[in-house]
Amino acid sequence: MANDSIQRNTRWVQTFDRILEMLNLDADRPVSVLQIEDGREVIVVQPNAFTLSRIYATGRPDGMRPHGVDSYYDYFFAKLRTYEEQHGTREGFELESDEWEILFEESFHRYTRYLLFAGIKRWQDVQRDTAANIDVTNLARECAPSEIAWQSYQYKGYMLMMHSIANAELSLQEDDNETALGHIDAGIQQIGEFCGECLREEHGEAENITRERYLSNLIEFRSDLETLETETAESESDEEDILAELERLLNEDDA
Repeated sequence: MANDSIQRNTRWVQTFDRILEMLNLDADRPVSVLQIEDGREVIVVQPNAFTLSRIYATGRPDGMRPHGVDSYYDYFFAKLRTYEEQHGTREGFELESDEWEILFEESFHRYTRYLLFAGIKRWQDVQRDTAANIDVTNLARECAPSEIAWQSYQYKGYMLMMHSIANAELSLQEDDNETALGHIDAGIQQIGEFCGECLREEHGEAENITRERYLSNLIEFRSDLETLETETAESESDEEDILAELERLLNEDDA
């Protein structure tokens, strides 16, 4: 029996080694995009020699289909739409505390994914994922108890920053600098409003972080756009920093 287990383990390791060899990932090429039979794309990431992860490009990042739909985001927002159709409002819509936790956990994995997408400049995917996370945190703000909602809502400033940058980068791809500036201005205003909320509700630490990091980043991004002389712009985020942060998140997930 022990010998059978060793043989099975050997086959698994050999198969895994062959997969790594076929992917041919290294420090210069740590990301590979693969398309599978059902049409979905899978992003394979090897941030270091000992960590390998796969992230589905659409739906849930882990590829699971809860309740037969693409994500818990889709599942719970379908429930919200049904509620609104029946009552004419979303007032009174409720989820259980464990359901909010499920949504927040999925949002965190979506955050990991859009961090990766920003690193490889897939801005439309960043736009989609940040919009979904903003939807989740706004819904929690409106419908969840305040102590539950704040678990997610405290990060809204970062979501708004990344969403604004994604919108601006997509405009820059179309050589539309003016629209890109408009997206950044809208983001600056939205983050400023969020900072005001934090101050009114005595969340000073969140306001300080948001103002010093995320609002400051957008203001600097805007300054870069104003002096732009080439047809395209570099992303505000440094790719090496993004991959380092991604590695940390993936290692946390493994742990």
